[in-house]
Amino acid sequence: MPMYDYACSCGTRFEVRMASWSSPAPECPDCGAITARRPPSPAMHGRAAPPPPMTSAPRSWEGLNRGDRDTVTHWRRTVEERRDFEDRHPEHRQRREAVAAHEGRFEHNPLTYRELAARAATTGDANRAATEASQARRTPDTP
Repeated sequence: MPMYDYACSCGTRFEVRMASWSSPAPECPDCGAITARRPPSPAMHGRAAPPPPMTSAPRSWEGLNRGDRDTVTHWRRTVEERRDFEDRHPEHRQRREAVAAHEGRFEHNPLTYRELAARAATTGDANRAATEASQARRTPDTP
């Protein structure tokens, strides 16, 4: 049975399951007066929010459940939805930087080439800069 919206002159609004559109209007549950059918409420289907940002996608093998097929498929679809969304709404595009390292210590906070170049600017040694970046990301529980 479909739901229909009703309103009473006393201000009460309610929904009732009715057998059909032609069924007589029910009495108001508050005052007992005859009610009038209202236009239906808009139904919201789907999501009203944009797809998750690209930054929420995993960047490593471990982040993809070690390559689990369902996880990879889910994230591939999510990233495609985000790309389509950004194509339709360029104002929501996110800046993407080239990533130099994204596994191990860099899984949650990838090392970008911009950061690597900034760290290597003083010494000119990219290996030393990557080591410094790794040490900077070391947490107290990590040996």
